[in-house]
Amino acid sequence: MLYFNCLKKHHEESIAVSKVKEKYFDEFLKKDLYFFMGTTKKFHNVAPNPFIIIGVFYPPFKSSYEQMTLFTS
Repeated sequence: MLYFNCLKKHHEESIAVSKVKEKYFDEFLKKDLYFFMGTTKKFHNVAPNPFIIIGVFYPPFKSSYEQMTLFTS
């Protein structure tokens, strides 16, 4: 969706690609990056690896590797 939103905003493929690269290579280096993986019915029994990225979660990067809390207290 990031690519399609950039393409809709800038109306040029090369600019949209550069914006996506900028987001992943520059901005996400400063954050903790998690991918939500899933499968599609179309490729589930056909492809050797049917998993695709269905979402991205990028909380602020923590300097220590302690467990993040699920609930605030």
